[in-house]
Amino acid sequence: MDKHLLGEWIMIHRGKLLGAAAGLAIGVSVVVFGVLKTLFVTICVVLGYIAGKQLDDRVDIRDKLSRLLGER
Repeated sequence: MDKHLLGEWIMIHRGKLLGAAAGLAIGVSVVVFGVLKTLFVTICVVLGYIAGKQLDDRVDIRDKLSRLLGER
């Protein structure tokens, strides 16, 4: 299989490959560190992703927090 075909195959199946890699990483983490530590790290990663996405989208964090907490 040449590099062009491999790259094309990876692009076609990118979601499946990323999902499998994430599943493998979580599975290994559960075995090595335990469920609670893995859950904590997973929650931190998700919160970091959400915060980074907000920064990338240039969302006003103060406005978002005031709507979430209710204006006083």
